[in-house]
Amino acid sequence: MSERPAMARPRTQLLTSQKIHRAALELFDEQNNFSIPRLAQRLGVSPSSLYHHVSGGRTDIIKGIRALISQEAYSRGDFPPRGVRWQDQVRQWAINYRDALGRHPMAIPALVGEPVDDTDTLNIYENLVQILETAGFQDELLLQALSLIDVLALGSAVDAASPEPPWKASHSVHPALSRALTSGHTGRRQEDAFTFGLDATIDKLEQMLVSPSEEMFTSKRAL
Repeated sequence: MSERPAMARPRTQLLTSQKIHRAALELFDEQNNFSIPRLAQRLGVSPSSLYHHVSGGRTDIIKGIRALISQEAYSRGDFPPRGVRWQDQVRQWAINYRDALGRHPMAIPALVGEPVDDTDTLNIYENLVQILETAGFQDELLLQALSLIDVLALGSAVDAASPEPPWKASHSVHPALSRALTSGHTGRRQEDAFTFGLDATIDKLEQMLVSPSEEMFTSKRAL
């Protein structure tokens, strides 16, 4: 009997953690979520094979998805921006990060449910904090400024998944809301709202720097 020729080994690895994270992100985009069985089916492997690359299962995959989105943000040219006023740096940071998140809005609820500990995303926030520190924010003001910008970017990115218009109101039952939709709907609601919010946020940050003690006192008194 003649011996069978040995099968050549594949030149590239069939499964990698990067491929797993990318496939899971695609499932979020297409189906609003992912499961280990569906992910294994998408990749053409058994569920047990996935755990050789992502031992932490779903938690590790979500962290990998966050890193992919952060890498997308970094791919947008000069990010974080340098050599301009801190206000313009903050503006471009928020736009870039919001746009990257907004391409995958269905993944955001899962992302915010896990602490941020991947290097790519931590680098993004480290850059924002450095911008704010250089501008003069310190201590509690620094954390407030960071959180304010983060909430704006995340909230606007989640809104990217909303239908247009997001409210279905009848004039007879909800007349004020109906009038607002009729008179103000331009097809750019999401973009206009984000720009308006970003302008207001930067104005607020400038005020915090001018009179930080008064701003802090006013905020706490409001609570």
